[in-house]
Amino acid sequence: MAEKTIIPEGFIKVGRITMTIARQAHIKAADIVVDRNHLIHIENEHKTQLQPLGLNAFDYIKIVLTQFTEIREAERNAVLMVKQNQDRPKDTVIIELTLNSKLHLWEVRTAEPRRKVSDKKLLWRKGNGKPAKGLP
Repeated sequence: MAEKTIIPEGFIKVGRITMTIARQAHIKAADIVVDRNHLIHIENEHKTQLQPLGLNAFDYIKIVLTQFTEIREAERNAVLMVKQNQDRPKDTVIIELTLNSKLHLWEVRTAEPRRKVSDKKLLWRKGNGKPAKGLP
């Protein structure tokens, strides 16, 4: 039986990296949280990009975390959850997660409506669960 994760005060659970995906991507399975204050920061920092989409920061994070198509390696013990539109590759959105080893949780570090990710190592891709051969 899996142990129950305690979400610290001031944090909101926004998702989870499942054991299946974690094994395939070689990362830790854990809940994903965002600090309430950081959510306000994301809202303020990316307001001009999110408002035309009719989204607030919380909704944006939830959409990416439920519809991500790739996981890529980031710097400093972090991963990128990527939602990429195959028909329009420039329509790439990301959530960067950092592993908090004390809390045994992934924390949302940043959320960006557009970002180049092709130079980041591919850890997992929706469909076969494994990086395609020849991809970075």
